[in-house]
Amino acid sequence: MTAQNLKALFTPITIKGMEIKNRVVMAPLQLSLGFRSQRTKAFYLERASGGTGAITLAATAVDILASEEAWGKSGALDAFLKGLSSLVADIHTAGARVGIQLWHGFNFPAGLSGVEGELIAPSPTGDTRELKAAEIKVIVGKFATAAANAKGAGLDFVNIHGAHAYLLHRFFSPLDNQRSDKYVGSVEKRMTFALECLKAVRKAVGEDYPLFWRLSSEEGVVGGITLDNSIKLAKALEKAGIDVIDVSYGRFARQIMPSKKMPMGTYVSQAEAIKKAVNVPVIAVGRINSPQLAAEIVSQNKADLVALGRQLITDPYWVKKAQEGRFSDIVLCDSCNRNCVRSIPENRKRTGSEDLSLCKVNERAGREWLM
Repeated sequence: MTAQNLKALFTPITIKGMEIKNRVVMAPLQLSLGFRSQRTKAFYLERASGGTGAITLAATAVDILASEEAWGKSGALDAFLKGLSSLVADIHTAGARVGIQLWHGFNFPAGLSGVEGELIAPSPTGDTRELKAAEIKVIVGKFATAAANAKGAGLDFVNIHGAHAYLLHRFFSPLDNQRSDKYVGSVEKRMTFALECLKAVRKAVGEDYPLFWRLSSEEGVVGGITLDNSIKLAKALEKAGIDVIDVSYGRFARQIMPSKKMPMGTYVSQAEAIKKAVNVPVIAVGRINSPQLAAEIVSQNKADLVALGRQLITDPYWVKKAQEGRFSDIVLCDSCNRNCVRSIPENRKRTGSEDLSLCKVNERAGREWLM
């Protein structure tokens, strides 16, 4: 690795007036840490102190950020937003930018527990019913309100989750969308829901607020979304006002979290293909564990930023060590997908213990508040 390659990784980038001090973004990790506990703050602050340029908080249902009814009691949403603002301020103090990922799952309406309401989908499948056109408009409005509330809480950006078989993904997938209205048919029609959400969010947050979109470049399933489909979607998102394309892959956990059997930089080629088609910054993800690989991706213009998830669980000081040239001190994630695939509540239920690590290598992970 040359000094110039490494320099590229630590060159700031500005997106809609938001400067990120380097090209490393912490990927959203669904660990069920919450946003207001000591455990949560300690976990994220260690990664911010470790030099990460931007942190994406865990994927959060739009209802939680948009609807008082989802909480079931008066004042709960305001209390949540106040706690979220406190976390944001702490992360800023530690030197990182911070955003949140917004998603919609398969419940309408969705309550805080995530189980209330009817199971819905673009088209009926087994225990789900087809989402009605009027309900689609409601969901579009919730994305907009959630994003506006995120901005109001001080978050630097919003990442809209259009990947991994959640609702936005399923509307775009020919495997899931067999409707008979304006949302189905050609690739362009299948992206209608996504574009409606983006336009509503953009209107709610204003032209100067950074918006990211995470997409699955391919589904990896016969008859599913192809890379060519996603390139068309990325171009349409850019035209509609997205600021960053966050390129992931697949619809199943084994694809989203590639194992140690998969090559390093598993999905970088997907990001590279999309980057060639758009003019907005692109994020690459997928087993980007070494600084050498990360620097190569950015310096060779395969992507503008790299997203690290499990690697930052394993070594929260990865960025700082890399910038200081302390490569031998970096603890590399081996993609074992053991502790980190279970959330804190799942581990608590499984073992009856609060004092658990999220990583077999890093015993502090998820326990920073205790150590």
